[in-house]
Amino acid sequence: MQRIVFTIFLYLIFVSYAQANVVWPALYTETKVSSIPFIILSLVIEYFAIKWLFHTDWRKTAIYTVVANLASGLLGLFLRPLSGIAWELSLGQVVMLLFDWGTFNPVAWFFVPIIGGAVNAALELLTIKLIWKEKFTRKSFYILWLANWVTVGVATIWVVIYPPTL
Repeated sequence: MQRIVFTIFLYLIFVSYAQANVVWPALYTETKVSSIPFIILSLVIEYFAIKWLFHTDWRKTAIYTVVANLASGLLGLFLRPLSGIAWELSLGQVVMLLFDWGTFNPVAWFFVPIIGGAVNAALELLTIKLIWKEKFTRKSFYILWLANWVTVGVATIWVVIYPPTL
């Protein structure tokens, strides 16, 4: 049992480097989402979304944005790829069976930014709620989800156009 727990722990720690034999679209996208250009793009877009959602001054908005993205960035390194595995083991199986497609199919690529954006938005709003006790609504989640969907979507499109090479 300890060996299994240790193996899972190692996998979670090095999930973005585990590209040798098991690869799925969310893992490829993670290489771009966690890169400096996409982090900057995300911070800029989400700054305006958070400013609009919480009606805070520019300084507080900047702090909310940076801290929330730091939290979602760190936790998201594990959760976004794991959400990709969840996709592959659930609805992804249905898509592959129905259309006789492999893992890298158009439907999977379509859902990567939707699921990744949702994971980011949930983590960011949870961070803002836990640290600053701000309240948010379902509408707030959808707005931040849209902002995250844009940045994860751009990263996904980038990976599709310019796939990583070994």
